[in-house]
Amino acid sequence: MSNSRGNFHETVVSISNRDEIILSAEHFPFKATLSLSPLISYWENKIKTDPNCNVSRVNELASLLRQNPELLEPIQDVSLIDKYINTVDILMEDIFPSALWENDLRATVLPFHFDSFYATPRLEELDLLGGGNYTEKLNLDLKTLLFRLTLSAYTLILEKFYNANFVVDEPFIFTIKDKFTKLERNYKLSIDLKFMKVKAKGPIKKLSTQEINFLINRYNNLDLWMQTLPPENFEFSGFAIYDFTDVTNEETISSLRYDLLDQDSVNTKEGFESLQQKLRVLFGLPGLRLGLVSCPALHEFDTNYARKTWNGLVLTNTCDIKMQDVTESIYDPVIKRGSTIVVDDLKQFEDPTHLEKQLMEAGIRNLIIAPLQYEGKTIGMLELASPIPGELNALSTIKLKEILPLFALALNRMLEELRSSIQNIIKEKYTAIHPIVEWRFTQAAINLLDKVERNVSAEIEPIVFKDIFPLYGVSDIRSSAVERNKAIQGDLLDQLVYAKEVILAAKDNLPLSILDELVYKLDKFSQSIVHELASGDEVTVLEFLRTEIEPLFNHFEQKYPSTKKQIDVYRKAINNPNGVVYNKRRAYEESLYLINDTISNFLDREEEKAQQIFPHYFEKYKTDGLEYNIYIGASLLNNGHFEQLYLKNMRLWQLMLTCEIARRIQKLRANLKLPLEITQLILVHSNPISIRFRLDEKKFDVEGADNIRYEIIKKRIDKAVLRGTDERLTQPGKIAIVYTQPREAAEYQRYIDFLQSEGYIHDEVEDLELEEMQGVQGLKALRIAINFQNQLRHNIDTGDELLTIARTAALN
Repeated sequence: MSNSRGNFHETVVSISNRDEIILSAEHFPFKATLSLSPLISYWENKIKTDPNCNVSRVNELASLLRQNPELLEPIQDVSLIDKYINTVDILMEDIFPSALWENDLRATVLPFHFDSFYATPRLEELDLLGGGNYTEKLNLDLKTLLFRLTLSAYTLILEKFYNANFVVDEPFIFTIKDKFTKLERNYKLSIDLKFMKVKAKGPIKKLSTQEINFLINRYNNLDLWMQTLPPENFEFSGFAIYDFTDVTNEETISSLRYDLLDQDSVNTKEGFESLQQKLRVLFGLPGLRLGLVSCPALHEFDTNYARKTWNGLVLTNTCDIKMQDVTESIYDPVIKRGSTIVVDDLKQFEDPTHLEKQLMEAGIRNLIIAPLQYEGKTIGMLELASPIPGELNALSTIKLKEILPLFALALNRMLEELRSSIQNIIKEKYTAIHPIVEWRFTQAAINLLDKVERNVSAEIEPIVFKDIFPLYGVSDIRSSAVERNKAIQGDLLDQLVYAKEVILAAKDNLPLSILDELVYKLDKFSQSIVHELASGDEVTVLEFLRTEIEPLFNHFEQKYPSTKKQIDVYRKAINNPNGVVYNKRRAYEESLYLINDTISNFLDREEEKAQQIFPHYFEKYKTDGLEYNIYIGASLLNNGHFEQLYLKNMRLWQLMLTCEIARRIQKLRANLKLPLEITQLILVHSNPISIRFRLDEKKFDVEGADNIRYEIIKKRIDKAVLRGTDERLTQPGKIAIVYTQPREAAEYQRYIDFLQSEGYIHDEVEDLELEEMQGVQGLKALRIAINFQNQLRHNIDTGDELLTIARTAALN
């Protein structure tokens, strides 16, 4: 069929293991026959067209072929080649020039196969062809290999019978191990098909341009091709010429480039060892060792942070090497001047430094140290080392230049990721800008940069958010100061008792009046502390024990061994970082920590979920308990969309959250060394406020005189008492909801009704008035009691969500 080649665009495809291929055939589907006929035709044509042709040589060949007519027929048995090798040698002279016979990597093979019938000695020595393990040598699975061979056959059919130029641009790369170094080497295969013919066994099936393009666009579906152009309709004969080129360096550098794009190649042990192995292949040295070290700032050199990226020969993240060790060694010119250092043999150094001795102790004699530079700055060093002197030399640095930029990019990326991680921690833990308002800070920074570029007065603009609604809550430790004092009191009394036991044991052997006086003072301190612990008592008692009691212990032990038991008890009791009896304080602090940590973790978990429903600003503070602020409103959002329904939902969510906190701490108390109790309070403020970011304190504060009253209430409300009584508003097992306006009480009464229906709280609701406090008048409160006994209808620990439950309430 004659189609103009112009009807088709040249199509180039690459095939790999990752392509999804469709091929049902389990063997090469085309018939392929070995034949020397195309080569014989070549010689017959040459005598007619090449005036420089050696006619006598061709006549000799013709005579040999007349004597051996089997070579003119299709060859079924390859042993026939060996039988007539002298004739075949002459036939192959143009394909295998004698001048290149010893060094070329060339062979002739059956079409679309890998077993050669004629090859150069060097190729046979490498054993690239033969053996049958081609999938391993080519790093291809059998299906992909068969697919590529079949597709290549179809490209020849399209080209010859349909004038369609369809190219498979994916050379075969053979990988074998060097017999001496045992390192991998790569050989690229080039295929010459000038002595191969394809013929149709019957009439050529007509295909339109659209049908051919349809096949080409579905090149991965060879089952479709085989249905359209059945393989039994075509036959290949002749042979192919295979030429191999050593591409080990190119392939290795390409592989290194690909690997170094992956952060794990430098960060993980497996990735690093893979890089080292590829460098061994590149330099042809099986004993080569790789080192990679960053160059930290001088003030960071001895820090763990600086050494996180050290994976050197001896400069590792656990080494004890100091800055001075490096500056006195062969590494100094690399760091200071960016020089590349080549050391032929470390043992030739007359006075090796501490660092150079460590290199030799690690079995290193020969090494290259090269700077890794990024944007003109030395950010690290690449080390290549060998145990054999002279293996690495100045010529090795030529190859090294090709790969240094790749390692520099990888090291810089690793350093950037480390810096980013540290910045994220700092941002999260210390000077965090909440994600919901980050857009506004970014906007302000962009505006500042714009001013700088325009040479306008460059001051950062104020960050103010107006008309936002606050939600405030606090979970506090009940009588935390009292409990802390009790713990100090108990520890001091125990230490005084231990001290008294020592003095009494000494008195049994040494009846001195001064010891009676010491017992008297110890008893007096105990009686005073039991009655009341004054602010200076702890310091006074500890000073007395350390200056007048403890110094006697060594003398007592030497003179009166019977006192050793009591002295050991005393010393064991104060054997801790504080140097005092600390049992009850430790119990208090551990219990306090567990309570705060439980509240904080639960609050963080639920607040993160709440962000998904409606974005809001959230901040928390740890004191003896935990308090938090939530701000919600249109101005906080980049898109400015806000509805009152979201505020109501957040208020109900906050109230449910407070109930859940109380239930969790009640359950936790059974596991506390000191069963502390918590009190909880919510402050309701219906009027919108404005907040401003204070650059000096790196936090938000309320803006405007009217809004300051809200902050004053927050600071004083925890001390509030009921009007006409001394009873504190906040009580264990209850939640106090402080408000100023009747409509706030009405709104929260609806939420309370809902919580009662859910089983969170008891039916009784106290409506209370509070005593006036300095600067704060007219406060009222609703107080509700948590129901710790009831099994709730919902369980948020098994999947129920607080916000989902809250949304089931009728809030409008």
